[in-house]
Amino acid sequence: MRLAWIVPDADPAVASFRYRCLVPAWALQQAGHDSVIFAEQHPDPNSFDALIVVKQAGERLHDVARAFRSRGKPVFLDLCDNIFVPGYAQRRGPELSAESAGDLARHADAIVTPTRALERVARRHLGEEGASWVVPDAAITPDAYQAISAWLPQAVASPVLGLSAGKELHDGETFGVESDWQVDHLPEDTARVIWFGRHGSFHSDFGMGLLRPVIEELERAHRDRPIELVVISNNRVRFDALTHGVNIFTRYETWSNERVFFELSRADLFVMPSAADPFSLCKSANRAVLALANNVPVVATYLESLEPLRDVMMLDDWRTGLDTYLFEPHTVGDHLARAQPILAQHFSIDAIGRQWNEVLGGGRAELSAPGAYRQPAVQMA
Repeated sequence: MRLAWIVPDADPAVASFRYRCLVPAWALQQAGHDSVIFAEQHPDPNSFDALIVVKQAGERLHDVARAFRSRGKPVFLDLCDNIFVPGYAQRRGPELSAESAGDLARHADAIVTPTRALERVARRHLGEEGASWVVPDAAITPDAYQAISAWLPQAVASPVLGLSAGKELHDGETFGVESDWQVDHLPEDTARVIWFGRHGSFHSDFGMGLLRPVIEELERAHRDRPIELVVISNNRVRFDALTHGVNIFTRYETWSNERVFFELSRADLFVMPSAADPFSLCKSANRAVLALANNVPVVATYLESLEPLRDVMMLDDWRTGLDTYLFEPHTVGDHLARAQPILAQHFSIDAIGRQWNEVLGGGRAELSAPGAYRQPAVQMA
């Protein structure tokens, strides 16, 4: 099939583009499907077999969706956030709101989400009669990210000025090993604990502030082993306020894909506290999956999206989780080893390609039975 993807911005630094368009398009390319990504132009439906709209809605897309449908070609709307929470549209703008998504969904054959929790919310707001599919966010390694980023400029219909491939690596090199990325010397047995993500938002309780109870436990563990907390985010002021006066080593780094991969290559532990608000409960497992794929153990707050991995990480107990992973290397090795086949089955790039193949096949079938709900054959995470 020849697939047209419409995205707000073809920038691999944007998580929604990276996980919901770039990686799936690459996975499907490896499986024999051609993809073209449209960030500024609109695709000609005569040139494509299906349309996938990622984290976008609004009146300007209705004509495109109708044109595909009128030619018997399926349309998919991929939503990666719970856009239905109060305040989301105020941050994102009216082009992506519950109302605009509902309008576009009427022209779509199916909704695709990264989690079952978000699927349930989307169906409740957009209609129970339509088809819906769950395809999780992929596990990405530096090698995969480099290859996908190198392919990106070829895939964009109208290349954005300044769009370039990922940083080129040479044999044996790791992201960020240049001299300007070295860090201050710490005691030899220092454990590097990392957190990465956006600093937060007014429409949800997610973000950097959730680290406060984790820091208290890190300070306790610091008495037995030196600990450095590395935060990779987009708000230095908030980091400084959070870590002022704490009794552990701390370091802030400005977020980038390359920096995250570099810090993961040196980390002993990734922590992922989550909130219990409607936005956070729909979040994907992508950060935990990313850490595990790069051989870093995870202590996290339980989310439904983490269910396939619950036996290979520590959940809902910061003290036990930190003590286990910071002081029991045999458990670290066991959990990381057992995580790899789970990642391969459910979260690998090959798995994402297989699941999107299911979606595309189901989308074509749905055209013969409009409005029928088809339970996906693969519905994990």
